[in-house]
Amino acid sequence: MYGAEVAHSLFSRFPDCQIYGLGGQHMREAGVEMEGDISHTAVVGPFEVIGYLGTLYGVFRRLAERIESEPPNAAILIDFPDFNLRLAKRVKDAGAPVIYYVSPQVWAWREGRVNQIRRLVDKMLVIFPFEEEIYRKAGVDVEFVGHPLVDRVRATKSKEEFCKTYKLDPRRSIVSLLPGSRRKEVRYILPTLCKAAERIAMQKPDTQFVIPIAPGLDRKLIEHIVQTRPITIVSNETYNAVRYSRAAIVASGTATLETALLGTPEVIVYRISRATWFLGKFLLKVRLFGIVNIILGEEVVPELFQDKMTAHEVSETALRLMDNVWIQSRIRGNYERLRRQLGVGNVAERVVDAVSSVISSAQLQTRG
Repeated sequence: MYGAEVAHSLFSRFPDCQIYGLGGQHMREAGVEMEGDISHTAVVGPFEVIGYLGTLYGVFRRLAERIESEPPNAAILIDFPDFNLRLAKRVKDAGAPVIYYVSPQVWAWREGRVNQIRRLVDKMLVIFPFEEEIYRKAGVDVEFVGHPLVDRVRATKSKEEFCKTYKLDPRRSIVSLLPGSRRKEVRYILPTLCKAAERIAMQKPDTQFVIPIAPGLDRKLIEHIVQTRPITIVSNETYNAVRYSRAAIVASGTATLETALLGTPEVIVYRISRATWFLGKFLLKVRLFGIVNIILGEEVVPELFQDKMTAHEVSETALRLMDNVWIQSRIRGNYERLRRQLGVGNVAERVVDAVSSVISSAQLQTRG
């Protein structure tokens, strides 16, 4: 999604440029020539990745070979650090500058990667304000460009229009269930969310439940887990669904930030394999896990992870969010503070400005 926004801005400013890379539907529709599909590489956890190594290596090899045979003017690497930092070395060996957009979470774990980044990355473009100081202290050329979601997160319909589309009653409360964007996440998280919905419905029978499907996620997988429960599956209207919800139960990740920007009180949940969780407890150096709470430096929205993510705890927490006006007001006040920290928008244009500057500098050095 972020790559597509940058591609649109690049094509707008440089109509004759050629862009290739690794991405998904959004980048393909933006005109990027795909050397691999990210839907085949999305995986969570060091143990889970083993089954994907062959696919990952095949994509990496195709990209590396093309970089070597057709050196680009620049490479824009977006997140995905274990893959992209290896690719950065191939780009540097080919003599092209490296711009990294959406930093690896060095503030959460593997802070030693900062040294690798200093060697391989010409310009780091960060989307969280606290990241800028981390890299500046480490001697990395860094710029805070703002968060790209600030430009795009908003409802596109009225509540009445949205409810009419999905045969929902606009006078009754809606609760959104967001179980993640990867198949494995959904398998770990959605069954508990469905049970939590049943418990909420027992106390509030008028509550309506919706599951906004992430782009590219298999609808049949969702339907298989939901079965005959009265939960409405929403396609391509996540922002409308969340905006008009009284509360949301959200898997940790970008969706928690989107929910905050839409102003909906949320509980952040997550569950992974026990082996990955056990390893993570030794490697992670954060006391909060939800990115909303990390940015604000306190547990503004409740977090229920791993063994704490039970149907009972999730439902009771969601009910408090629905009923307690003081909690709702406090959360929304902190959401406004969060929004002010995320920049003023036009992020893709700032990224293109930085890319242009790095390319111009590299060309001057070559001529010199």
